[in-house]
Amino acid sequence: MKFFKFIALTFLYLFILLGLESLLLMLTTGMAFNSITFPIVNNIDFLSLLIKNNIGSGLRELIMQPVLILGSISVSDDYLTALYYYPISSLLHIVFAGFIASRMLKNPTQLIRIPFIFASLLFLVSINYVWLVGCCGATPGWTLDTLLLNYVLSTNVSSGEHMSFYETLYDWMYVLQISMMLISVIWLRWLTHSK
Repeated sequence: MKFFKFIALTFLYLFILLGLESLLLMLTTGMAFNSITFPIVNNIDFLSLLIKNNIGSGLRELIMQPVLILGSISVSDDYLTALYYYPISSLLHIVFAGFIASRMLKNPTQLIRIPFIFASLLFLVSINYVWLVGCCGATPGWTLDTLLLNYVLSTNVSSGEHMSFYETLYDWMYVLQISMMLISVIWLRWLTHSK
């Protein structure tokens, strides 16, 4: 019975996390989501054929296919803004929802502390991918990278002044993303095992 409760809570917290991320993006962009798609499901035949013929290329292509896209589509069927959930980030969302569910079953008071909320937000920022039509070439980018690029390219600042800063930081984005993820995981572990 406890296992089923854990599974139910994991799915509940997964939906809450997706809802909160969607709400935050809607509030920051001012665009309501009107599209939910599962691109990996639409391409499953192609992916299975590719994996059969060349497992390395097939798995690489599988990892690059979004599992879920929550977005705001314009009249011309182009995304204005969207959250992209790739297989690895989707798996991390599920694991994190399971972590929250297990904590809820053991000690629910840990979840309402401010440090736990900040560590959770840091973790979510480190695993999310966003598309903003105003700044992002052809693909979605990691949330912090996208926000920085959007700031640099905004009309409110002189792009030339800030572009050199962004270009310097761009080479370190993967290191920064992995560092943020590790710091948040260590922080969450410490917060949930310290008391």
